[in-house]
Amino acid sequence: MRDALAERLLANVMAWTPEDVARERPVLQALAALKYDEYQQFSPGMRFVESLALWLEQFESMEERNAAYAFVLSRLVFLSHAEMAHFSAIAYPDVIRPLFIEQAAKDATLPPFRVSQVLGTEAFKRLEGSSLFFGLSDGARVDLFRRSNKELSHEQIFTGYEVSDEKVNEIRAWLEKRGHNEAAPALILLDDFSASGTSCLMADGDRAKGKVSKFIDRIQSSDAWKSVVSFPKTRLVIVLYVATEQALANIHAGAEIVRKKHGIDATVLCVQRIAGDLSLKASDNGSMIDVIKKYYDASVEDEHTKKGGSDLRFGFAAGGLPLVLHHNTPNNSIFLLWVEDSESVRPLFPRVSRHRREA
Repeated sequence: MRDALAERLLANVMAWTPEDVARERPVLQALAALKYDEYQQFSPGMRFVESLALWLEQFESMEERNAAYAFVLSRLVFLSHAEMAHFSAIAYPDVIRPLFIEQAAKDATLPPFRVSQVLGTEAFKRLEGSSLFFGLSDGARVDLFRRSNKELSHEQIFTGYEVSDEKVNEIRAWLEKRGHNEAAPALILLDDFSASGTSCLMADGDRAKGKVSKFIDRIQSSDAWKSVVSFPKTRLVIVLYVATEQALANIHAGAEIVRKKHGIDATVLCVQRIAGDLSLKASDNGSMIDVIKKYYDASVEDEHTKKGGSDLRFGFAAGGLPLVLHHNTPNNSIFLLWVEDSESVRPLFPRVSRHRREA
């Protein structure tokens, strides 16, 4: 009954004829059932079609509503729980393991295409058996990563990267017990998504900043870690399940600072790359660009959002992404998709921010 009322509301908002409803209903029902209804930040009882109807209703003209509706059907990218889980599951066999094979082939002076031979070498067995894996955030889905890669030991995979000295000593003991008396060959840092690279790793003048930089500082200031890693012999590998080209460029720049300043070989890998031409820009033409510019509430800006160097019409740091993740919407996506704490603009996919505004 609620679904029928939501469809009727949407038909009224869009001034659809019965023929329009018959044409659009199957598409909307499929989108809702396969993806959009699973969005975790909808309020209790809210579903996609109802949210869409209320979102479109705020636009004054039918031209604006049609532009916004067309945008949702043709440009919006929604990454479901199943898709993100798949990226986590294939990160090791499809992205990390080939890196190990390439390095082991070089160490064993074998051609990298002789995969079966390389897999039997001690060089590969050491790379796979004594490298350490750390989650950079809850979104890294380390539990799924662990279950999907049974060739790896649970003792070499960690849910977080903030590890106590006591735990580091346990890691050293575990490596020695397995006969790996040298430093760990690689530290693998896993994360689910990066839109700008700001929170992960990026260059800030002649220094690097972000979670990875803090992790490196922690290692270099800890006597316990010195028995587990030895840079540059120990390789640092950053693996993102999903990342934009902008984020990857910034992280690569940060990795170069890390290499120059600390002598650390830092490699950046990505399972699913988001092309730069997916983003919307203020310089673009089109009805939806006009809608984005018109319906903006500057009162939601604060000290955190201003770090992006622009207003939020096209998202934090003008990311312009038409992107929604099943558990939350990145603030690098366009403002109208996720706006929070606004009294004049309604979001299509409400966002919950890490930084809550003070009352």
